[in-house]
Amino acid sequence: MRRFWLKKGNRIWDLSSADLGGAAANFMAEPSGLGAKVKIDSFEVERATFIEKVRFESAEIGGKIYFDGYAQFTAFAEFIGYVETTEPLRLYYSTSEQKPDYNSIDEWYKLVLIKELQKGEIDPKTGKLICDIKFQGVSRWKRDRIMTLQLAPFGAPLVYPYVYPYVYGGQNNVGVHIDNTGNLPTHCTVRIDAETDTPLFRIIRNDQIIEQARYNIYIRPGSHLIVNSDPANQEASLFTGTNREDVYYLGEKDYTYSNFLTIPSGQSLFLFTARNSQFGRVTLSYSLQRELI
Repeated sequence: MRRFWLKKGNRIWDLSSADLGGAAANFMAEPSGLGAKVKIDSFEVERATFIEKVRFESAEIGGKIYFDGYAQFTAFAEFIGYVETTEPLRLYYSTSEQKPDYNSIDEWYKLVLIKELQKGEIDPKTGKLICDIKFQGVSRWKRDRIMTLQLAPFGAPLVYPYVYPYVYGGQNNVGVHIDNTGNLPTHCTVRIDAETDTPLFRIIRNDQIIEQARYNIYIRPGSHLIVNSDPANQEASLFTGTNREDVYYLGEKDYTYSNFLTIPSGQSLFLFTARNSQFGRVTLSYSLQRELI
């Protein structure tokens, strides 16, 4: 059974409910646009075709939403909020027979904007208000992953959910294996909550360093560093209370490194190194990404 639901912040709207009388619950029938579409640029020379570029086109997902009546339509309109916005919703999709855990991060979703929501009349056959809806996809299908590693001045690190067995531990190194089962490279966010000096992050694959970032800063107790490689939200910032220092543009980055990490598809190793590592934690966040699920 196909299941859909929308998430806006911490609020959920179920689009696969058979009980239309429930709060924040509807049924979306006749879904379309769940596949993939590309644009192929090519030219022909003497009956031979040459491919210049293949580009993925953003998907438009559509369907028909059944409402119990106009009051429920109004509640849904209030849920999605202001349509003319650049802030996307999360459209989740699952083929599991089990009812999903709406609070789990282990579900596939796509960032979408509302492109069209029609409002018709009550259908005389069903007694329901049936409205066409179109979502404009603004991302690939994504599934979030979070890894948290404990730093200690000695001994092995503590490892939390979604972490593959660590390979380094102790004062200067802590690392985990990453299995990016998506078919695309993905950006990531690294957050350091620890007293540490000159943090260095590396992505290693087949014993080769393929990405690395280093910042010439000292992170004091009560401060934290965030390095986000997503081009839409790219930053390297040191936070102390409400104060934010841009450590990338103010020159604390090491120019011999790329300084923003991209996790490749497949298996790799994330390794954190610092001159001094006191008690604290390093959190690595990223999303598996696929064009089809």
